[in-house]
Amino acid sequence: MNIKAFASRRKQLMRMMGEDSIAILPAAPVLIRNRDVEHGYRQDSDFYYLSGFEEPEAVIVLIPGRKQGQYVMFCRERDRVKETWNGYRYGPEGVVESFDV
Repeated sequence: MNIKAFASRRKQLMRMMGEDSIAILPAAPVLIRNRDVEHGYRQDSDFYYLSGFEEPEAVIVLIPGRKQGQYVMFCRERDRVKETWNGYRYGPEGVVESFDV
C-alpha cells in the first residue's frame, strides 16, 4: 500500500473541488448473507481509491483549505473481543499512524 499515491489522489480531487466545498464518502456497508453470516467484505471503490482503507463503518471527509487538516476519517474503535472474531481493526490512533489522516 503506497500512502503517497492515495494522498496524491486526494489532493487532485480537492484541487478540482476548490475551497468552500466538502466531500463526504462513506465506506461500503457490511452485507448479511443469511441470519448471522456475512458476505466477504469489499470496500467501495471510490472510498478505497482515495483512502486505501479497507474496513467497514468508516467515513472520509475532504475539506480543501481547512487549516486543522484537509483529510478527516471517522472509523470504528479498536475492540479486542470483536477483533478475535472479525480480524484486526486500526482504530482512530492506527488510522492516524498508518493512513496519513
